Amino acid sequence: MDNENKKKKKKFLPARLNLLFMVVFILFTILIIRLGFVQIVNGEYFKTQSEMTTNIEASVQTERGKMFDRHGELVVTNIPSFALTYIRIQGTSSEEHLEYAEKIASLVHMPTKKITKRDWQDYWVLKQGKTPAGAFKAYEMKLTEEELNSKEIEDSEKYRLVLDRITEEDLKPLKEDEEHEQILAVKRELDRATNLDVTFVKTDLTEKEMAVIGEHLGELEGRFGISSTATRAYPKGNEFFFGSIKSIPADRVDHYLLKGYARNNLVGTSYLETQYEGLLKGQDKTYTFTTTKDGKPIGAPEISTGTRGHDLVLSVDMNLQNKIGKILEEKISLARGRGDGPVNSAYVVMMDPNSGEVLAMVGREYENGKFTDDSYATLQKAFEMGSTVKGATVLAMHQMGGAPVINDQPIALRGGPKGNEFSSYGGNRIGVVNDKQALEQSSNVYMGIGIGQYAGLRFPYSGSTYSLSGSANTAKFKETFNKLKGVYSSVGLGVKTGIDLPEEALGYEGGIPINPGMILYYTIGQYDTYTPIQMAQYASTVANGGYRVQPHLLKEVRYSTGTDELGPLVSEFDTKVINRIDNTKEEINRVKEGFYMVTHGSRGTARELNDTMIAGKTGTAQRQQGPGAYNLTFIGYAPYDNPEVAFSVVVPNLNSGHVNVEIVDEIVKAYNEGYTPEDTEAEDDEATDAESEETSEE
Repeated sequence: MDNENKKKKKKFLPARLNLLFMVVFILFTILIIRLGFVQIVNGEYFKTQSEMTTNIEASVQTERGKMFDRHGELVVTNIPSFALTYIRIQGTSSEEHLEYAEKIASLVHMPTKKITKRDWQDYWVLKQGKTPAGAFKAYEMKLTEEELNSKEIEDSEKYRLVLDRITEEDLKPLKEDEEHEQILAVKRELDRATNLDVTFVKTDLTEKEMAVIGEHLGELEGRFGISSTATRAYPKGNEFFFGSIKSIPADRVDHYLLKGYARNNLVGTSYLETQYEGLLKGQDKTYTFTTTKDGKPIGAPEISTGTRGHDLVLSVDMNLQNKIGKILEEKISLARGRGDGPVNSAYVVMMDPNSGEVLAMVGREYENGKFTDDSYATLQKAFEMGSTVKGATVLAMHQMGGAPVINDQPIALRGGPKGNEFSSYGGNRIGVVNDKQALEQSSNVYMGIGIGQYAGLRFPYSGSTYSLSGSANTAKFKETFNKLKGVYSSVGLGVKTGIDLPEEALGYEGGIPINPGMILYYTIGQYDTYTPIQMAQYASTVANGGYRVQPHLLKEVRYSTGTDELGPLVSEFDTKVINRIDNTKEEINRVKEGFYMVTHGSRGTARELNDTMIAGKTGTAQRQQGPGAYNLTFIGYAPYDNPEVAFSVVVPNLNSGHVNVEIVDEIVKAYNEGYTPEDTEAEDDEATDAESEETSEE
């Protein structure tokens, strides 16, 4: 029985093996047939596929974001236009570019100002044609036989020799023919193109040019097209920090390429256009090519339409900005006309002291008989500001140990740095004053002695004057000077304000003086220099109770609607407090009370403003001797009991007058009244020669 079972198993096993071999044979047969099919029938297709390189992109910029002022008024927009574009394919020769240029030149009219002598020389070489052997005929015309056949001379050197020997007589027939000039202008733009990059051959196409190009696009092998583009326009004028957009600067190309930009992109190159480039730039329209290894495209590119950039809502009130510009022009003209001095410029910054929103940054300069915009100077020019800094000096006294009561009498300096006597304005003897009264009457002596006593300086009193003694090299002097400078910095003086604009200036910093008398001048704003935006931040710090807030021009970011209407909100600019000054509320209020007394006190240096809600501090900084020897300044805020606007005013090159106070009066009126978009005409101002009967500024 066992033997019979064994025989049956032996017969069954070969049958299973045969079946397995047959299945394997069939599978191999199918695989061989499939491989043969792939290799013979589809071999060329898969060979091409294996040589492909994907994700090579060319791009065209989409519409840049617009800008609106705080009231939704459009201030920066785009004027749409159309451009002829060209996409270069790797291996395209100069001869091919010449053929394209000859076709394109008959369709559009090109500007020719950029054509150089080298362009004409290259063009002349091409126009001579080639020999049957494929070399440029120009080589035979301009090189000796020895030079032509020399193996020691590089091809690039031979070409240079050819160019050097092309004369004006050679070029004259080409230059005299406008057709050649147009062809060369087109070719020049084509030669600038890089592989699979979109290049603008001509912008601002006319309707006729667009129509003609459209009729002939089929003849241009798909390398040319019409694309929309835009240029910036300023409905309210460009007298502000909008900035400009240009081609990528040569020294920034790598930076932008790493960020995904194309070489042909336009970028913000100054002010807000630079600061918010990432928001204003949209997502480019892209052409994604599939190419062979030698760079030739296969099939049509995939096109992504891109998206517009975000719109910005600015904190500035452009109607107020423009109105202040007119006020400055009027007041400069008035001051010049009545003989206040050779004043030729004035500057104003207005901001919300609580949020840091900048409402206006205005500058005007009178030159060659006309006014020009000089608003950038509010950010980038620094001035000696005079007594406007005395509020910071009083804050420093409180931090050092308290603000004393002092009898204001002149101080004998005995060979001091700016004369033999340090006194309040005009040598006045103001008498006994506290910190608030010293601000009201702008006492220089109070500031000098008040800080000097903490610096180790002695001021013996002889009955009619003080005399200065002490050393400038003691540790106590240096400690006090640095402390004073630190307080100034904490309110915004001599440091960057943090405003959202590039290229903010710091001003001049004199360092610790060797002569002890110089600290007296530091306390009254005649040592270091500051910018108008720094002064406005300082005024805001006092106005809001001691918080130094970052000034900013961006208010909101909005989605673009493609129209002149605001889109949905993306984000808002959050108020940023940089620091809180190290003074108590009571100490800050004493400075605010002093500022109130400047405009409302019986002996205030700006009591012309006693019927207003303004508080602030005047300043007169001596710059030099002779005409235009002083800067007149003012910092302040309004309303004094609940400040909603702070400001700084700087008027250089004066000898007399109160034009700074007159400007303050007008700009606060402009702020309070508000102006509609239609109100662009300046109001009539009555010229006034009224000056304070008692002037007690420094």
